[in-house]
Amino acid sequence: MAVADRYDGFLIDLDGVVWLGREPIEGAAASLAALLAAGKDLVFVTNNPTHSPDSYAERLAGMGVEVAPERIVTAGVVVARLAAEAAGSEGVFVIGAEPLKEMVAAAGASCLQGEEAGAARVVVVSGHRGFDYGELLSAKRALDGGAALLATSRDPTMPMPGGAWPGTGAVLAAVETASGRRAEIAGKPERHLFELALAAIGRNSGTPPARGSFFAQRAKKEPRDGDGLRVAMVGDRVSSDIQGGRAAGLETVLVLSGASDREDAERADPAPDHVLDSLAGLVE
Repeated sequence: MAVADRYDGFLIDLDGVVWLGREPIEGAAASLAALLAAGKDLVFVTNNPTHSPDSYAERLAGMGVEVAPERIVTAGVVVARLAAEAAGSEGVFVIGAEPLKEMVAAAGASCLQGEEAGAARVVVVSGHRGFDYGELLSAKRALDGGAALLATSRDPTMPMPGGAWPGTGAVLAAVETASGRRAEIAGKPERHLFELALAAIGRNSGTPPARGSFFAQRAKKEPRDGDGLRVAMVGDRVSSDIQGGRAAGLETVLVLSGASDREDAERADPAPDHVLDSLAGLVE
């Protein structure tokens, strides 16, 4: 029996699972098509906030995988909502790529830049290539003034062809070191992203995922109660995908096509329920 046959639906990471950089991982598109054809309920989840759900949906469609943007939950979407709620009528300073700033603004927050950034009520941190000392200084000034600190993740790296690139965790470390503050994380492994993703995964069938009392029963490994969907988290990073999935009451599938290798899988606590070479192993 294929691993996929054990489950009704999946939360599936993107970077390191479906693609590396701009390159699709071998067998990923065919595997996703097979899961959809088999009626599996899929929601894609990513800590990468550099693109909107619409953009990710277009990219998946280019691989022959048709999913609605509502089936894609990013840490950018989550952190934008948290920032808007925390800021209220005051401003937000965003360290991140332009699409993330647009998401924060679309959530109803006023994004501050330049000298105004030091008066922000909330600082949002995400990795981007343009990070510089000026951004670090603005963040410190706002945080010294009492601003809340949010970040999309603590992932230290991002899997890419030819080797990992620095991730949000590397930028966040600079901000936390300079300010002496610790960020609240919007993405995996924390609860915010999983709550939104699990709410989305039951929409096609009208049946919510079975997960007991959800985060209250973190050690539970058998989410099926006879009425709900049995859902697994599929990802490539032990510290975010596997730990986060288990904390959400889900079984977990680690694929070795991205950030973690087999030694990481053997050291993991909690251990993933399944370890596969790639996404293709779900349907083989």
